[in-house]
Amino acid sequence: MKLRDIPSEASTLTSALPRLLPGGDAGALLLHGFTGTPRNLAGLAEHLRSEGLTVSVPRLPGHGTDGLDFLQTSWRDWLREAVDAWLDLRARCGIVHLVGHSMGAVLAVLLASRFPAARLVLLAPAFQFTNRLLPWSFFFGPFVQRVRWQVTTQQEISDNDNAALSREYWQWRYPRQGTSYLRLRRMAVRALGRVTSDTLIIVGAADRNVPPTVVPFIEKRMTSATTRHLVYGNASHLLFTGPDAGEIRAQVSGWLTAPAATITFRP
Repeated sequence: MKLRDIPSEASTLTSALPRLLPGGDAGALLLHGFTGTPRNLAGLAEHLRSEGLTVSVPRLPGHGTDGLDFLQTSWRDWLREAVDAWLDLRARCGIVHLVGHSMGAVLAVLLASRFPAARLVLLAPAFQFTNRLLPWSFFFGPFVQRVRWQVTTQQEISDNDNAALSREYWQWRYPRQGTSYLRLRRMAVRALGRVTSDTLIIVGAADRNVPPTVVPFIEKRMTSATTRHLVYGNASHLLFTGPDAGEIRAQVSGWLTAPAATITFRP
């Protein structure tokens, strides 16, 4: 990180602030995705808190601020923040579950392979991707900071914070940070076999970023865990923005709060 390259006027968007929702002795750590913010998981966090869980939704470094700040971060920063959030929640709760969306699911797998996560939920887990240019990040990353990509459609800009995120993140490609995501993914693929947590995988058939084929990709490698998967035909990458959002929230909370005896382990 180069401190001088972070704008002095940089600040975190209000909607992107981390969330800690006090509840019971069981906790859930929710990890957002690449260029996402805690806001993407806010509805799920509130639902889990209503079910009696203590919920933590950290903000990954460089996310929810501005593009120049994002450029000063890498996979090490994101993983370290996830670990710190795990350690802090473990200090509050006797049982901790992990929930990750997109790249957050990659981080969740890495944590679950090291720490005693009771249960794991992978939402649109970014172990596969449809972006054919992403692998080229390894070549362009050392030389290109960012490239303007596309203008976000008006339908995606619902308020001032989304407009700021569009301007700073979604209208650009960040090769160096893309390389960092790919590095995390490579580590997490190797870690899948070490995960023993009961795991629920949820994907959307209308997801333009992560294809449904990610389900067998993960389950084939997660040989030490009990897994279940759900595919929602109308759901996009942001699973909690469509008509199935309520049902998906209920499935996640049901998975995290069900008694252990209701989940059948593999022999």
